[in-house]
Amino acid sequence: MELRRLRYFLRIAHEGSLGRASRGLGVAQPALGRQIQLLESELGVKLFRRVPKGMRLTEEGEYLREALDHPLAQLDLALKNVRALAARAEVFFTMGLPPGVMQLLGPRLFLRLSRDLPNLRLRFVESDSAALAADLLRGAVDIAVLTGVTPDDRVFRSEVLREPLLLVGAPGSALAGRETIAFADLHHFPLILPSAPDGLPTLLEKLAARGDDRFVVASEVDSIDLAKQVVAAGAGYTILPPLLCRDEVARGELVAAAVVDPAIDRTVLYAVQPLWRVPRSTYNEVERVIFEEWTAAVAGGEWPAEWLFDHRRLSTYAG
Repeated sequence: MELRRLRYFLRIAHEGSLGRASRGLGVAQPALGRQIQLLESELGVKLFRRVPKGMRLTEEGEYLREALDHPLAQLDLALKNVRALAARAEVFFTMGLPPGVMQLLGPRLFLRLSRDLPNLRLRFVESDSAALAADLLRGAVDIAVLTGVTPDDRVFRSEVLREPLLLVGAPGSALAGRETIAFADLHHFPLILPSAPDGLPTLLEKLAARGDDRFVVASEVDSIDLAKQVVAAGAGYTILPPLLCRDEVARGELVAAAVVDPAIDRTVLYAVQPLWRVPRSTYNEVERVIFEEWTAAVAGGEWPAEWLFDHRRLSTYAG
């Protein structure tokens, strides 16, 4: 016998009316009446009789109501307590962020998640996007922000931002005083770039091929901080988003110019590992916090980028 039918029975008995019970339960009146008929058929007795102002319990119905009230109340309490225990269960969560993004979003996300979801055991990892994409696939990272890298198809991901990329050099270099540089002129600026599998060299190669242009890679450096230091010393030029160089530009330690014809930009992704075994409600809350803080950073100008993501795709938007 379905517990649902017993709950329906108690609600009708309490309301004294099939119509009022139907509205309170959000169940169509014919469907509710059918459930009571099935219950009566199972028990072999009539539970209600119709009266001018609604429905009245029969003697058998009154007996069943008295017998069910306490046990079902106890069952509801037990289910509520189990859900409360689940909400307090400890959940391990690892967030991966690339350099620069960690400095901007890391503290915000850590503090918000610690406050809003105290049952989370937090671990934050700072690494380049290629390494984070590999960590997502093997389950070492649960959620990551990826820049310029597309992970394996088994990893869920969504495009969130498009950020411009700038040519960056030393204050006394040939870049000083220039606001833009044509892509066709990049070969005049020896570049210090990250090595594969970072997506930047590949992106530049594709853009160069479209216009039969070329560029020169003088050296490879897989550290953003080191790249900025050697560029500031006049050893070459690099390409960075505004998020990663604007402080140094503001202090006069670096200069930057937009690349045009064509412009260079890259997509920033939100990515989730394929086998994260946590309660759906916990994931929804983590997702909500991440996108609230991320949206605020872009809207406030702290992360110069174009927002692409439709918030209606969020799990929390659906309910």
